[in-house]
Amino acid sequence: MKDYDLEEELAAAMRDRSRQEPSRGYDVDELIGSVRRRRRRLQTGAAAAVVIVALGAGFVSQADHDRAPVPAQASTASSTEMPATPPPIERSSPTASAPASKPAPRADPARTTNTLFLSALRYQNPATRSEVDPAEVAALFADESTYRRIWGADSRGVTCGASVDGVLASGEVLLYQGVERLDRAPSLDFDGATGKVTDLTCTTVAGGSKGGDPTVSGFYGGLVAATKSGDSTAMARLGKQFVTEDLRSDRGQGPTAGTCSFTAPPFWLADNRSSGTLTHGWTVNLGGRHDFPIEIDETAKIARSCGG
Repeated sequence: MKDYDLEEELAAAMRDRSRQEPSRGYDVDELIGSVRRRRRRLQTGAAAAVVIVALGAGFVSQADHDRAPVPAQASTASSTEMPATPPPIERSSPTASAPASKPAPRADPARTTNTLFLSALRYQNPATRSEVDPAEVAALFADESTYRRIWGADSRGVTCGASVDGVLASGEVLLYQGVERLDRAPSLDFDGATGKVTDLTCTTVAGGSKGGDPTVSGFYGGLVAATKSGDSTAMARLGKQFVTEDLRSDRGQGPTAGTCSFTAPPFWLADNRSSGTLTHGWTVNLGGRHDFPIEIDETAKIARSCGG
């Protein structure tokens, strides 16, 4: 079949179809009304969409308000730029702002010597042993091991292994039993920063060597020996020998002159020596809670005591 034959058959078929189905007519008013109704539906839908978008934007804005702000992004003009980083928040450290603790004050070696030997004298006397606080004694030493090594179990490590009842501390420390000076003398070493005891060594003292104070050891050592022996006449006898008549008189301190009314001292300790042109002095403890000063005149007798 040729192409033009096909075209003629198609045209004939279309003519037959058009004769079978008449062409449709159109109502202009109906067409315009339909267009307007469709336009109103579109407008209503658009308005609803706007309301939905607005409500959504409101919820998003509220959520953004509740969230922490996010740093703004840098411009996208350059892909190599990084987002801006906020500066770090500086927080004050409690330890940095707290005031630095002050170091403990340095102990006075002279005072430590006084306290240590006074504690040893108290501990070695059964009548006063309970007055010694081991913790206070241990605090005089650089550490616990030094305390245990020197003080020991009975404080005799402080007094070179002997039991004593008299101590004279004037630069060197001299130990006494009654009026007799022992032939061994302790020497203390102190920590330079804290002033606490780090060591104690004992050295031999020759029996005939100079040192000490015969008035102090004779009077107070004699009184301690008399207390142990029960000699009630020792106060008057020793007073005549070592105390001036003026101090023993009624105008002075009477029968207990030079002792601040201690009549039966368990031990004695003298330190803190002072010197004048013709006189010298000591600070004395006879087992009480308080020391008292004495002054010895040019005749080697106690001329003043207890501040009088």
